[in-house]
Amino acid sequence: MLGDLAAGEVQALAGHGPGRPRAGRGAPAIDAYRALLEMLGRDPRHVDEERLRAGYPGLETVRLPGSGLVVTLGELNVLPDYLGHPREIEKAPVEFVEPLIQSVRSWSVAELSRSAGGRSRRRRLPGALAYPLLGSLAERAEVPAVDALGQRCGFAPAKRYSSVLARNAAHFAPFSWYRWHSFHLAARALIERSEAADATDREILRNRARIMAGYADHFLQDSFAAGHLINKTLMMQWYIEWLGESGVSYPDRDTLAAMTVARQPLLHGARHYDRRRARASQAAAGRMGAVPEPPYDPQDMADAGTLEAGAATSAASIVASGLIAGSDREKRAAYSAYLTMLGSTVVQLASKVVHDYFNERSVIVSSGPEGPRFRLCGDHTLLAGGGGSWRAAQAAAASRRAISELLNQGQTDVSSWDIFESFPDHVEQGGRLLSLEDWHRSELRDLCFRELFGRWSTRAMRLLTSSTFRQLGTPAGG
Repeated sequence: MLGDLAAGEVQALAGHGPGRPRAGRGAPAIDAYRALLEMLGRDPRHVDEERLRAGYPGLETVRLPGSGLVVTLGELNVLPDYLGHPREIEKAPVEFVEPLIQSVRSWSVAELSRSAGGRSRRRRLPGALAYPLLGSLAERAEVPAVDALGQRCGFAPAKRYSSVLARNAAHFAPFSWYRWHSFHLAARALIERSEAADATDREILRNRARIMAGYADHFLQDSFAAGHLINKTLMMQWYIEWLGESGVSYPDRDTLAAMTVARQPLLHGARHYDRRRARASQAAAGRMGAVPEPPYDPQDMADAGTLEAGAATSAASIVASGLIAGSDREKRAAYSAYLTMLGSTVVQLASKVVHDYFNERSVIVSSGPEGPRFRLCGDHTLLAGGGGSWRAAQAAAASRRAISELLNQGQTDVSSWDIFESFPDHVEQGGRLLSLEDWHRSELRDLCFRELFGRWSTRAMRLLTSSTFRQLGTPAGG
């Protein structure tokens, strides 16, 4: 909805979280959006874009070149969870995209039914996979289902959904800030480049810009989700430390012991929280929008071709990852341990536990040390967010408006840096605002070590993954 609805529409719906509808408000808008998804899903290969826009004024759609399917911007925003780069979204065949997008639509229809205060309509749209019908088990069933779909479509192991998940630290702050910014600016550059191109190339470049901007906005939206304010890599490093202190046996324990914060203090990118420093560093380096210096996130390294099994001896790989190592042998060992960490379902479990905790409970945040403060919710709870929903919708709308104005008018007054600075970077704790970095070092670390990592549910999931599902995809190519 953040990709398809105006900020005012999202604000009007705020408070319509699951099981908490406000009588007489919001349900018609939710019903209309659900009807749109159902209509798109009836015959996904034969969507009349002009008729669709006439029926839904203001709705923006994109036709994906590889599959030929028409998706809304909101649906395009979802795809970066499954495909690691805009090029992959652009080129993905219809045999992959159609079942995936139809599954997303089926799941969304069910969630929207619940948000409107009615019963969850769990039924499959034509061509959808089966997992959306499984209710509370749908998320767990999704990974193997989409992996199997990718395998049937000939995707290399490193391109499948579970492998994208293994590399998804970029979906969490502070890396999410920079991934949005770099691809948003790349979309702007494509539009500028299209002005000098011939008619055919011009339209290709402009459509590519729409896809790139839609990809970027996924990370903007993640930056406004409570569970995505955690630093995923740091959660994994902490969990390795906690497991070691607890004397727990788990797969690859000896190898992963080298990945703690004490031994690899740069790996989680603590320096990236300083946005003023980042802005100055980017300007000096000419890498506007991107992470200004190592470490780069795992997907960034995969995009650059450095995150490969055969690249363990590459000095560029070591530098890009932020790993600290001395001799060539130590470098190879450190890089191998890093790849093992990315692929470990046990270690990855830590980030899911903390992510889910804050998405369910929400946090009060601000964009800057002086406020104003607003509440952020998370996955499945967007409409309960009040001020946070409004802030997220404003940022998403501004990002879309910038691209739309550049496409239609050749210029825009929307500053990408203004949007960047709107991302929440402080958390309220005990009545005072802490920077995200300080919150991690103090309150969040204590919560993880004192409560979350030792919960019986976390222990049960660790035992299950240790015995049945030890490897999360294939983080590295090669």
